[in-house]
Amino acid sequence: MKILVTGGTGFTGSALVLRLLSQGHSVRSLDNQRGIYYEKIEGAGGELFLGSITDPNVVEKSMDGIEFVFHLAAAFRELDVPDKHYYDVNVNGTRNVLEAAKNHGVEKFVYCSTQGVHGHVENPPGDESSPIAPADYYQQTKYEGELVVHEFIRDGMNATILRPTAIYGPGDTGR
Repeated sequence: MKILVTGGTGFTGSALVLRLLSQGHSVRSLDNQRGIYYEKIEGAGGELFLGSITDPNVVEKSMDGIEFVFHLAAAFRELDVPDKHYYDVNVNGTRNVLEAAKNHGVEKFVYCSTQGVHGHVENPPGDESSPIAPADYYQQTKYEGELVVHEFIRDGMNATILRPTAIYGPGDTGR
């Protein structure tokens, strides 16, 4: 299967890309930079497509021949990054990836959000029925990205939203 992973040279994305490659899939990673895991991905046979999900033309080109999308690219918590950047990447960028997936007839779309959209869960563990209460702008824009995914689901796209928590494992830089 031909798979696109946005954010595939990041920590979570690179683990996913390497697993997919080990299972025999053809994997393209769309990233705005080479990332610290680039060499591992390239060595395993992955393809890197450089560009930003905020650029609809780049996203369209990266989607050529793709059957399945894992959308992991995101603006994460960084110092001195304006709120507009989070919105441009996490909401508008998500819309760009969804539009391109729709235009190219992608069979399945998986959006990686965050359990942080629930904020503080009073009685853990939380689940999808827990109240939505983002505690910061990153979490807010990830939730707004979910709302964009729901628009496409209503229009017939086969999509799933994941809300992982505390991702760690081999290769974690501990930032």
